[in-house]
Amino acid sequence: MIPYQDDEFTQPFTGAVDAELDQEMHVEVRVEGVDSRQFALVMDTCWATPVNDPNYNLHWDLIVQECPNPDDDTVQLQQNGVSTSSRFSFRMFIFTANSTKLYLHCAVHLCLLSNNRCSTNCTSGPHWRERRSLDFHDSASISMGPLMLSEGKTA
Repeated sequence: MIPYQDDEFTQPFTGAVDAELDQEMHVEVRVEGVDSRQFALVMDTCWATPVNDPNYNLHWDLIVQECPNPDDDTVQLQQNGVSTSSRFSFRMFIFTANSTKLYLHCAVHLCLLSNNRCSTNCTSGPHWRERRSLDFHDSASISMGPLMLSEGKTA
């Protein structure tokens, strides 16, 4: 999982990731060592926590069922299920006034491109995700962080 400073995904953060409140954060999840002509990476879910624990009870969903959280209009999905990298963006936030760290977590899986069902049609409204038959696959969880709120930028 790689955080970028720009929406073109050309300038990765180097070292610590310091961000201002409401700054747009760009994240790429990538898999290496697989044939990009055969497989696509799919982000099933991505979420944020204030501590480095993906199972922490306080969390905020960013990607839900392969689509942006419909309750968070700051989340934008650039690509998912079309190549060996998936990309999304969101605006930096904090959980509490004294919280300055944010950790990101994603559950991902590889999809066989010949399957032709690797990407999901995400649309707004009550049926924001197309239903499809349940696929059984092994998923992996990855984490990144912390994203640090810049000094003096708390709510």
